Amino acid sequence: MSKTSIQTDISGLRALSVVIVVLYHFNLKILSGGFIGVDIFFVISGFLMSRIIVDAMGAGRFHYGQFLLRRALRIVPALLAMSLVLLALGAALLPPSDLASMGTQALRALLFVSNYYYAGQQGYFSEGVDDRWLLHTWSLSVEWQFYMLYPAIVWLGLRITQAVGATPRALTFYLLAIAIASLALCLLVDHQSAFFSVLTRAWQMIAGGLVYLMRDSVALRALQKQGRARILSYAGLLVIGLTAGLIHHWQLEATWPGPYALLPVAGACMVLAAGYQRNMLLNHGVMQKLGAWSYSIYLWHWPVVIAFTMIGLMDEAPKLAKLIGIPLSIALGYLSYRYVEPMRPLRAVPPLRAALAMGAASVTLCGLAVTYSGTKGLEMRTHDPELYRAIAAATGLHTYASECENSGATRDRFCHLNPNQPGDKILVLGDSHAGHLYPWFVQHSRRDTTFYVKSGCPVIPGFERIGLDNHCREYTEQAFRLAASGTYQTVIVSQNWSFFSPQATGICSMEGGRCVTPRASPHPMLPVERTREALQRLLAAGVRVVVVDATPWFAFNVPKYVERSLFWRDTIDARVASPNLIADNVEFDRLFADLSRQPGFSLVSLRNELCQASQCTIFDARQRIPVFVDKSHLNPRWIERNGQQFQRFAGAPGIQTAPASK
Repeated sequence: MSKTSIQTDISGLRALSVVIVVLYHFNLKILSGGFIGVDIFFVISGFLMSRIIVDAMGAGRFHYGQFLLRRALRIVPALLAMSLVLLALGAALLPPSDLASMGTQALRALLFVSNYYYAGQQGYFSEGVDDRWLLHTWSLSVEWQFYMLYPAIVWLGLRITQAVGATPRALTFYLLAIAIASLALCLLVDHQSAFFSVLTRAWQMIAGGLVYLMRDSVALRALQKQGRARILSYAGLLVIGLTAGLIHHWQLEATWPGPYALLPVAGACMVLAAGYQRNMLLNHGVMQKLGAWSYSIYLWHWPVVIAFTMIGLMDEAPKLAKLIGIPLSIALGYLSYRYVEPMRPLRAVPPLRAALAMGAASVTLCGLAVTYSGTKGLEMRTHDPELYRAIAAATGLHTYASECENSGATRDRFCHLNPNQPGDKILVLGDSHAGHLYPWFVQHSRRDTTFYVKSGCPVIPGFERIGLDNHCREYTEQAFRLAASGTYQTVIVSQNWSFFSPQATGICSMEGGRCVTPRASPHPMLPVERTREALQRLLAAGVRVVVVDATPWFAFNVPKYVERSLFWRDTIDARVASPNLIADNVEFDRLFADLSRQPGFSLVSLRNELCQASQCTIFDARQRIPVFVDKSHLNPRWIERNGQQFQRFAGAPGIQTAPASK
């Protein structure tokens, strides 16, 4: 197996990786598992790095500094070029908070630590986040950190092998042991940490290295015979394709990289191990060109996705976004490959001068990034910096105290207000839409009030959040047990009803051993019926039940939308449409109207205060603040002043509250 043939296969595999990543990020539904392209990139990287490092160390000519410089010459120029363009356009086009965020991200990306930065932010799979311009650089940071660690790992393995007089094959077992340890760590830590850490991703790169180390083994040579090599190569592609299908069918994004991450890694290793040169997909001329441009395409496609998301094209005209965005990403990738990646001037000068040139450019861009961040996005460009600061501040506000949140399997976290206050006791339960009522109760409740909140979970008996097991059913069981315990005279239920309707795809109930979404179930009305049964049981037990109906939700982050509107058009759209607000809540609205005829039931509608039909207020001109902190959660500073409907339930003990509506 010659290096030329291996490189041909690698080029095709690179093309496949970048294609499925790009199509995934442009929301092509049939490739909802396309993010595995990064896993494949890691395998390829480990294969190539092992070839470079092991061969050089074996020949006694490896130099750590030269190795890193060559890697830097390969990846840094294109990264610098992309960062420069983004920072320049950002200064001209982005409002202050967006520009400050871009500066913060660019600094981390240029320092190759963006993986740890994004690990502390919202997850990789979070929807509706349209300001993470450099999110994709997390994988570059992981690779660079691996480049720094891997030579030392290989060197130590070779020294141990020589010291004990073992055969060269012992290096393979040594690296296999490290890969197993990395995989074990990946499976043990939380998914957010596992996704972004080099320690939990190293096994994927070492897997590629193991394929290279086994290049002379009898077993691998037997597999590389013509007929077997063809079968192995196509089988590897089949495994990769099946993995993407499994992710789509079983909703595995939230658990990635879990044990299923072994599948795309195995598929990539099979293709590399085969060394088959005539794979019709991988060796097609188009795939070879895309493979050559793959790094630059990867760099540029994500800023295109973010730009299109920011201006609304991804949501309002998704087909047009794909039609324009995918070719644009490829074109920008080609230009970067053609004019930036080679960096012939740097390759022609002595290594020290090349390193100094790249270092100077990196320091300059880092300084620019720090300036953007330190000046709050050059807010002096605006005519009313105070208003911009008030709008931007909403995004960072917490809607409820962290000690109220029952994350994971936790089911015993409560927030108590006015404990032991004489009179009726109140229990507020639900998801984060119960939590965003918390600021009003902190300021105004005069009764013993307990908040019991679990974000993201449907508080509907028997229902779970699809994908990752959040223990929602256990929480809901405990919540209604508390509600019916006799301790609380009033129970307030608030949640994101819009996302739990019969049309919902994000929740599921167990049917025949499978967790089935309402839309796919033969009983789509089950969420409504289970809610009716649970609330009627409480009413029958003499508990006063208060339901807060659906809060408006939007396809965008409200504070960012308001700020961009002000910056780009010098005006604020105080009222905008909440898509499908009425349609998504027809069944629950009908249920609450029916229950309102029963004694002891009350309905609180903040939606009616904010909306006329589907047109809803998103900016409070009197308070000069956005009404929401994101797409659907109320601004704590707004609810503090606008939650008067709860006064009749949470007024001072001894004061007669209004009777329940009938």
